[in-house]
Amino acid sequence: MSIFPKRTLPGKTVTIHWNFNTASLKGTHIFPLVRIGVKDPLGNITMLFEEHVLALPDQKVHAGESGKQLKYLNKNIPLLVLADYLKGSCKREKLMEILKNIQSGRHYYFTYSLPENAPLGKYELISEVHNNGKVKYSRTRREDHFWVEGISLKAVDEGQKGRMAIVQNQSAERTPVKIVRCLTDAGGAMETQVEVFEMLSHESKQIPLTKGRDFLIYNEEREIIALTKEPSPYLLRNQQLLSINKDGTAWVMPKEGETAFQLDPISKNLWEKADGLFHIRSLSEGEKDVFREMEEQGLIEQIKL
Repeated sequence: MSIFPKRTLPGKTVTIHWNFNTASLKGTHIFPLVRIGVKDPLGNITMLFEEHVLALPDQKVHAGESGKQLKYLNKNIPLLVLADYLKGSCKREKLMEILKNIQSGRHYYFTYSLPENAPLGKYELISEVHNNGKVKYSRTRREDHFWVEGISLKAVDEGQKGRMAIVQNQSAERTPVKIVRCLTDAGGAMETQVEVFEMLSHESKQIPLTKGRDFLIYNEEREIIALTKEPSPYLLRNQQLLSINKDGTAWVMPKEGETAFQLDPISKNLWEKADGLFHIRSLSEGEKDVFREMEEQGLIEQIKL
């Protein structure tokens, strides 16, 4: 089985792939009861599929036949499924066998939606094929699980050791995180320093901060937490608009149509500063009225990190 993504959040949806392969059937059919489900960290089970599935034996290849005639309908297997078989110690042992069975197998896809209040931790997949009183389990069952994660910023403190962000792993499972510290060099270019580690079960950890901007990234790098006391919002210029400088004049315009906005020096400076990391509190008194006008025209928007 394959799960995408392997790490997620409450309120999100996970896709589960299951391959039912019966290419080895000879001279008989089977009609097993198949049960596919998810068990959450509290032991609650949600069944996604519980049906009988008919499997018929392959056509025999007689002497003198090439055996090259088509036997299966084409299977459009996502590349993520194939890539998933390339990792994991359990799967490497069976990689060639699994890949050979890709085309002959019957592929099922299920979705599991997590509520906003879903418990954090490890979710285990249930895969059972009941046939003649016997149960066959997934060959990859040691890795048939996913995690629901949660990292929070508790505080940013000033102390003898400098500025520290206090972050907490809200899950009982170890959670990998990445700290990215962003500094600006003498030429104005951004440089980053990266630190990657695992947070232990329910661990609270102090993160040293720089004079620049610091971020905690987790959940396979989909979630970003700004390590700052400053609450959102930040300002970001409309990323669907083009900006050009012509004959010393700055213009902002849609990619299509005749509409264009001419920027005066203050609005041009604000347009350039609104990079998504420019905080609304950083606006000068002279920029506030200009910002409101640019926001009304859809040139700049407020975003949250």
